[in-house]
Amino acid sequence: MNLKRFLVLSVFTYLFCAVIAVGYQKDTPANVYVSVPATITLAELSPQQLQDRAVELTTTTTSTTTTQPTTTVVPAALTFQCAEWFPIAISVGWPNNIETLTGLSHLLWKETRCQNVDYKHPAFNGHDHGLIQSNEIHRAWAEELFDMPFEQSMSDPTINLRFGWLLYESAENLWGCGFHPWGMC
Repeated sequence: MNLKRFLVLSVFTYLFCAVIAVGYQKDTPANVYVSVPATITLAELSPQQLQDRAVELTTTTTSTTTTQPTTTVVPAALTFQCAEWFPIAISVGWPNNIETLTGLSHLLWKETRCQNVDYKHPAFNGHDHGLIQSNEIHRAWAEELFDMPFEQSMSDPTINLRFGWLLYESAENLWGCGFHPWGMC
């Protein structure tokens, strides 16, 4: 192929691509602004909840058995996966209704198969903690809320579920779906 034909073919290809690109451009709005909330407001534990939690954390017991809080769960929810965690979840703020407990059941099963996967667990992936698999991105927020190291607080199922509820509530207010942080909306 001679140089003249090569140049003509190159110019033709370039112009053809330019025409195609210009012809397929869609009309886009000039300026699109998305409002992003500056802060996230969370409800803190009530004074009674803080006092109860402090007693739980400072009390030393030698017994290896644990007792579940006496909370009545919606009867239909007792057949869901991970229902053993519902009494604790309800006691730390999760609503005792079928819709929310269904989502919580799916969340706990999807994330940990109902196991408390903390930083000492063999299945720990290095950055997601506890039942709700709280991510490292929430470290500062959790440490501020619970006044203890992130690994320690997220290893406690009660605190982990409380933090999950606060995260759920925040996402519900921001995006209209509380399970958004877990990609379940």
